[in-house]
Amino acid sequence: MILCPLTGKMQPEMSSSIEKLLPRLEVFNFVEKEDYSTLESYMFTYDYEKGAYVFKEGAHGGYMFFIADGEVEIIKQFDTAKHTIATLGAGRSVGEMSLIDGAPRSATARAKTALKLIVLKREDFNKLNSENPAIANRILMGIASLLSHSLRETNNRFTEKLLSIC
Repeated sequence: MILCPLTGKMQPEMSSSIEKLLPRLEVFNFVEKEDYSTLESYMFTYDYEKGAYVFKEGAHGGYMFFIADGEVEIIKQFDTAKHTIATLGAGRSVGEMSLIDGAPRSATARAKTALKLIVLKREDFNKLNSENPAIANRILMGIASLLSHSLRETNNRFTEKLLSIC
């Protein structure tokens, strides 16, 4: 059993190492294989049961999560209704913006299935940046690529909606 830094609760140790999971995570596309063992010391894993909230909209944004196994629903509150805006599976990441800017969460993340996450806290990323700036830069390139892709998709959807109204 290990103590989770997020919740302070005891949790079983993961059977496979973070290092083995990193190649499956798209944000690490720019990271070199020899960097994996270094990165592992800055991260930890955490399991969630189906239906559990990973974080809620408006909550402190000091963490980025990488989905090792399972699915996460991204939920956005609009007026009085909640809308699922995305479902993300293994290999995807959640919370990139909060890792960069530390701002509160812009949406809610809930475990759609049992979930295994790899967690990178903002303070640990800052420590990585101080101690291993080349590795941190490669992660930032991965995050920038993901955010760029996401922004392009959002722009396309917005344009389609706008043109359908006109």
